[in-house]
Amino acid sequence: MSEKKSFGRVKGQTKNQSIISDDLISPYVIQVDEYSYTVMDSTKPTSGFMGSFTQLSSAINKIVQYKIAGKKETYSLNGFLTQYSETKEKIENALSL
Repeated sequence: MSEKKSFGRVKGQTKNQSIISDDLISPYVIQVDEYSYTVMDSTKPTSGFMGSFTQLSSAINKIVQYKIAGKKETYSLNGFLTQYSETKEKIENALSL
């Protein structure tokens, strides 16, 4: 008879977490726990999961990508890279990364 192995947390168990919420990353927030940075869309409280990352800089990169994609504009490659760099720089300067 084999022993059943469990994975993950026990049902109902929660992790300690903080939240980064700032106008520069709005409508997104970053939930911080001891293992990861989770990007959430605050306009979708029940289905707002946008990704989980091990580094804050990766979470910021994803938010920048979502913010640019949300504009639904057509960019040249140079225009996209400029917009990406400017948006990322504003956020990183505010968060002192």
